[in-house]
Amino acid sequence: MSGDTVVERGHGAAEPEHAARIETGSFGPWQTNAYLVWDGRSAEALVLDPGMGAAAALMERAAMNGLRLQVIANSHGHIDHIFDNAALKRASGAPLAIHAADEDRLQGVNPYGFRIEPTVADEHLTEGTQLRIGDLVLDVLHTPGHTAGSVCLYAEQHRLLLSGDTLFRGAWGRTDLEGGDADQMLASLARLARELPAEVRVLPGHGPETTVEDELNWMRRVVGSGRLGS
Repeated sequence: MSGDTVVERGHGAAEPEHAARIETGSFGPWQTNAYLVWDGRSAEALVLDPGMGAAAALMERAAMNGLRLQVIANSHGHIDHIFDNAALKRASGAPLAIHAADEDRLQGVNPYGFRIEPTVADEHLTEGTQLRIGDLVLDVLHTPGHTAGSVCLYAEQHRLLLSGDTLFRGAWGRTDLEGGDADQMLASLARLARELPAEVRVLPGHGPETTVEDELNWMRRVVGSGRLGS
């Protein structure tokens, strides 16, 4: 995949021969991580967060791996995560899914002067629902704070979290942008710290991967303080 970083990762599951496959590249001026995800066996794949300039590279990598896109998902509606939605929908024919609270952001209105082709959601990413990509099951976790409709996708069997802009290595997503809410972010961080096993690998919307274990100390400290920035 073109972009500033190209990584292929395998994640072990309960069955040793079954590993989730992920390819990621960083795109656009915000260096947004786009993810191509599949189960390692079937031809079905998911794309998460096709940022600026990502569509062609994602389609190329899907073709090289013999994959067809089953769904395009957005972790939230900021323009750096939705920029190539329209191009990727057109190229793949895959439906687009986002949380309903961020659906209006798909119109592409932004303060940065970028012209983004509007798109329409075909499906909603709702708390408690699942995305099934071949044998890979991704639970939708609603984690508001960065935006009202921010979500993480959690593959429990594979101990893998696609965290969008909720959780990064050493940091959380900004809450000072439109739609951000510090109290909701605290609640989302508390939930992730409480519910996820320490060994879960975290693949964020920007920057390098991490693990829940590596982030637990500061997450618990911030949550315990009752305010972001502590």
